[in-house]
Amino acid sequence: MPAVAGAARAAGGRESGSSVPTAYVVAVLGIASAAIYLSLTILMSFLEFFPGPGITLDFVKMLGPDWQANSALLVSSSAALFVFYGFAVYWLRAGERPPPLIVLLAFPVAFAVILSFMYPPMSVDFIHNVSDARTLFVFGGNPMVTPPDAHPFPVGQSYGSLPAPYGPLWFLLLFPVALVGEGVDAALHVLKFYTSLYYLASAVLVYLIARRVTPGRESLALVLYAWNPFIVLRIAGNGHNDVTMLFFVLLALWLLVERRWRFVLPALAAAALIKYIPLLLVPPFLMAGFLLAADRPQFWRDTAIGASLALGLAAISFGIFWEGWATLDSVREQGEGFITSTPLVLREQLIWRWSMDEESASSLARWAGIGTFAVLYAGLLLAFWRSRRTACELAACLALILLAFAVFGVSWYRPWYMIWPLTFLALVPGRWTLLLILVTSISGMLPDIIEQYRGQLQFFREHYLWAVAAPVIVAFVPPAVALVVGWIRTRSVLMTDGLSPATARQ
Repeated sequence: MPAVAGAARAAGGRESGSSVPTAYVVAVLGIASAAIYLSLTILMSFLEFFPGPGITLDFVKMLGPDWQANSALLVSSSAALFVFYGFAVYWLRAGERPPPLIVLLAFPVAFAVILSFMYPPMSVDFIHNVSDARTLFVFGGNPMVTPPDAHPFPVGQSYGSLPAPYGPLWFLLLFPVALVGEGVDAALHVLKFYTSLYYLASAVLVYLIARRVTPGRESLALVLYAWNPFIVLRIAGNGHNDVTMLFFVLLALWLLVERRWRFVLPALAAAALIKYIPLLLVPPFLMAGFLLAADRPQFWRDTAIGASLALGLAAISFGIFWEGWATLDSVREQGEGFITSTPLVLREQLIWRWSMDEESASSLARWAGIGTFAVLYAGLLLAFWRSRRTACELAACLALILLAFAVFGVSWYRPWYMIWPLTFLALVPGRWTLLLILVTSISGMLPDIIEQYRGQLQFFREHYLWAVAAPVIVAFVPPAVALVVGWIRTRSVLMTDGLSPATARQ
């Protein structure tokens, strides 16, 4: 019997009786989280505020003029959600046998259903996405070149005069809007929950990948991803389409760990045809496949087939919408913009402290960021090559590439971009990775509040450069500190201190 108990503990659980209290605790934490999501949805709902005054709203307009009360509400709600999330993570890490999968997934489903009624409080993109879907499926236009303002819509939109800077597959995936015809209200709810389906499907993929590469840790990985308040609110609450892109990257990772080589590149191509960022991930995926393949000639044959399929998918997708190089103008224009980013802080310093003209400062700041990212990118690829080359270390490499790109590689940064690295960090065992997840998620909740309300503080009104830097510092400095601490403590760039010898052979 002692041997049986020891084996149970080694597998991450205890004797059969402990699953009931664990499930009970998780259920209580899930219900408490759902109650907060419901309260926030009631305060900021489609039912109350759409179409409202005829413009796209945000939390500032929905919550009212008292910025201090609004800030306190958002910060305290986020804090409570992270307390519940932290307890759930702690309980699963403490050695208790995890609840059944259906319990762990039931609450993300509940979160998604509740938040499908929330008017996106920190995103103007969702309303733009609904308009893009109507442009294609109701009016028969081309959303890659036709802006939302070209067709009637109940509310005016931010960036309504600009086409969306997304890939062609994203617009094709908006087909559920066609099912509701011209009903805008129905389209809002359908597209909101439809986006959340990719979040739920991604949670399942996280579970399956973790079960394959770190057996016994799959429940924790699922909770780290699907219960994370930052991810829940950014995806289910605000309806960001990044989750659709990330779903296909996760699918590519699952195909890779299952050694289904010929479908890896098509999955990555699908991701890149939604947003172009996953093109950065092709080299580490190819490197990992080559290193993990037992039959390397077969790997290259299957990869060649996969590359052909990927190119075919790209040709078909772009062929539907292509109207010359003007089709990509919106992508170029966004790439030239600056908002809440490291290059923006550098640009403003060059202009205000060094009296550089705006065009030169913009170019220098943008290329300095790209150059810094390129160096980090090469270093991370080298770190993966020198590692034990497991799927976990690939996930860590992907996460850190995306984190470096968000911090340095983009001049147009938005807070929800931290969904990118957080998705893959959930797959990486280790306490320092866990610290990075928590710090990145918590700090990622604050930039929107600072952006909206910094003008209320006299200090920021008098110190413009600090006002520009404040949301960037809050978003990036805490994760950077956590990352450096993790590097020092693990003596590993990929921070994979939680890998067992068995995992290292995956």
